Amino acid sequence: SFVLTLFAVGTVGYVLTSVTAVLVALGWTLGFLESILFAILIGISCDFVIHFSHAYASLEGDALRGERTRFALISMGPSILAAAFTTFAAAMVMLFTIITFFEKFAVILFLTIAQSTIGSFVVFLVLVVCLGPSVPTRVVDQFLSRFVSKENSDKATDTPSPPSKCVLS
Repeated sequence: SFVLTLFAVGTVGYVLTSVTAVLVALGWTLGFLESILFAILIGISCDFVIHFSHAYASLEGDALRGERTRFALISMGPSILAAAFTTFAAAMVMLFTIITFFEKFAVILFLTIAQSTIGSFVVFLVLVVCLGPSVPTRVVDQFLSRFVSKENSDKATDTPSPPSKCVLS
């Protein structure tokens, strides 16, 4: 769904902006190590939002936005919270290491998980419950139905081939 994609991109943008703002407030400058960590940040920030988006779109039929949001929250919410908790716990352990990379990675991981959780549970779900599509896969379904119906009509107009002989040995 184009609308769900826009909402997901906006939520990921929120996560990236908020984490960057906190890091600037902490006095970080962009060096080689921070550049690598920002590449990781982009991948991690997409995770929770994409899971909610998939769950929202996977409810079959023409359902109201509230039903779709409730389904996404009930089916994915506990898993996302468990993933957030375990990643947060891993970041807390890495905060106490001596190696600078792990220390900085822990800070970025902690901030990313915190903002991704807020972004997916608050920003994304509020957007889809207020403005989300009732049938998020309508465009793809229409395209596939036209493609499949055309393919079936092409097969129906072909001359049937004679049945092949089956020889058992």
